[in-house]
Amino acid sequence: MTVSLRFSKVLSIFLSLMFVLVFSTSAFAENIRDNVVKVFVTSNRMDYFRPWQSYGISTGSGSGCIIAGNLILTNAHVVDSATFIQVRKETDPRKYTAKVEAIGHDSDLALLSVNDPDFFKDMVPAQMGVLPFLQDSVVVMGFPEGGDKISITGGVVSRIELVPYSRSGKKLLSVQIDAAINPGNSGGPVYQDGKMIGIAMQVMNNSQNIGYIIPIPIINHFLDDYKNHHPDGFPQIGIDVRNTENKSLREFYRIDNFQGGVLITHVEKYSPAENILKEGDAIISVEDVPLAVDGTYEFRKGERLFFTHLVNSKHIGEILKLEIVRAGKVKLVSLKLTEFTKLVPPPEYFEKPSYYIYGGLIFSVLSADLLKAWGPKWWEKAPVPFLNYVVGKGGLNEKGDKEIVVLLDVLPDDINVGYFDSGNEIISKVNGQEFSSFQEFVNLVEKNKSKYCVFQTEQKTPIILNIEKIDTITAEILKRNNIPAQYSTDVESWLTSGH
Repeated sequence: MTVSLRFSKVLSIFLSLMFVLVFSTSAFAENIRDNVVKVFVTSNRMDYFRPWQSYGISTGSGSGCIIAGNLILTNAHVVDSATFIQVRKETDPRKYTAKVEAIGHDSDLALLSVNDPDFFKDMVPAQMGVLPFLQDSVVVMGFPEGGDKISITGGVVSRIELVPYSRSGKKLLSVQIDAAINPGNSGGPVYQDGKMIGIAMQVMNNSQNIGYIIPIPIINHFLDDYKNHHPDGFPQIGIDVRNTENKSLREFYRIDNFQGGVLITHVEKYSPAENILKEGDAIISVEDVPLAVDGTYEFRKGERLFFTHLVNSKHIGEILKLEIVRAGKVKLVSLKLTEFTKLVPPPEYFEKPSYYIYGGLIFSVLSADLLKAWGPKWWEKAPVPFLNYVVGKGGLNEKGDKEIVVLLDVLPDDINVGYFDSGNEIISKVNGQEFSSFQEFVNLVEKNKSKYCVFQTEQKTPIILNIEKIDTITAEILKRNNIPAQYSTDVESWLTSGH
């Protein structure tokens, strides 16, 4: 009898707790779900193989969240290449026209605005939370494919580290969770204790229940850029480093008396580090935070992150303090974190690519956008000469080039017979002259007064055109192939200005 009564009391308490939990979860979802919106996008992506045209109209959808300032936060990849955007709340069947206010390709974030004030009527914007801890419970909200209603799923934080964002390849802070993140969830908010702590970003392919969210520190950085009208993006130093675990290495570079540090193996041209840091320098602290031999630092108790997170926490235009060891001596240096574009520019997506057509030869600039045109596994399918500038020695930019000019393809004509298979080549010289940018390349071609124009590929293969009637021939080729212009608008501006 006593056991039965005790069991009844325990059962009663358990059921009461379950009722409170279910009721509070339901109330929580009810209070914030109207902040979550479905984003409808009509887009038109550029074709980097045929840079004068696009792939055509397509439609898709994603998720977003209303934040302070009558703005909607979502993923950049949800709205890239957008030609028309609409948003809809869960409790309102009407769709409202929206536009992009700001976009950050490196952080995969975007802000949308809606001109109609009725959309934000009675809306309480999402409150910003803080970075969660491991094993914390979170709630993911959004509009994944498979239905038209809002989806609410729970999960647990399983990892916090720097990972390459699939959008840009840049390593930024990310939170891994075991909640389901499916197509359409992108841009949807992730909540903890009623506050937004991130938005859904990407899912790990070929894995179950492994998703990533863009955490609040990255979101706040993006919003600060927007509020302060700073150049968009996260700064880079412009160096390659390696760990200093090896004892002999530490002795050779005279850093064996220090606790940690990373060794600089390369300094990139035109970067903030150029002319300030050198190969063979060892960085032992960043912003007065000491580094371990593997380049990590204590982020929170029991948690470590790679030191580039300290750099990412800064804004472009700010000063970064470093403590380095050079030739055995400690030196304090300051870097101004200026805008910096690598030799192979990161994706710009809806930006129209530069191109120039001459005698049926189609020239453009090597970029991440062009590489991504080879599909999801572009690193396996893109031409090896192109990939060399991403992962090979060519990427060290020892010549100090600003851009890499590529021959994309050849539009067949009598003038270029024998060169029909010469596409996907790197061009290194024009009439024996080197150049460092696409603009220099175009100027060398246009100012050539000889009978022939000789293009030399990186493999030292010559492509020679007789250019006595080149303008007429090029015009005929364009007309025959229904190409609207010989070159992109930026090239046109160079030629008309005489630069």
